[in-house]
Amino acid sequence: MSKALVNLNEALNRLIANAPIRVPKGSKINNDTVALEAGLKRGAVKRSRPELAELLDNIREAEAKRLGKEYSKKNSKIVMQNEALKLKQQLNELQYKYDVQLSQINSLIFENHRLKRENQFLSEENNNKIIGFKINKN
Repeated sequence: MSKALVNLNEALNRLIANAPIRVPKGSKINNDTVALEAGLKRGAVKRSRPELAELLDNIREAEAKRLGKEYSKKNSKIVMQNEALKLKQQLNELQYKYDVQLSQINSLIFENHRLKRENQFLSEENNNKIIGFKINKN
């Protein structure tokens, strides 16, 4: 965990405990107040940074608790984005495995076709060398 992320988490914990150092007590808990409490500039905590996803979720949860509302991490946008990213990665892995398997199947089909032709050629060649006997059914 980076030092900045540790500082942001500590700042969030101070705001949750209502014991901030740099912002007034009782301040709203949001991205900007957490950044200011951590000694950073307003806007330093951005949603576009994937490494801050958990912190952003914790900030929303803390503000919901402060206001007496329920907050479900299960439905948070960040959790949904992370799940979507994981599913996309799984899809890419499965697509790669599918392509590899398809390539192997095509190779086996080609080999099977080649062996059938070779077998047919050898059968015809051997049939020309073998003298057939007639069997009488008396």
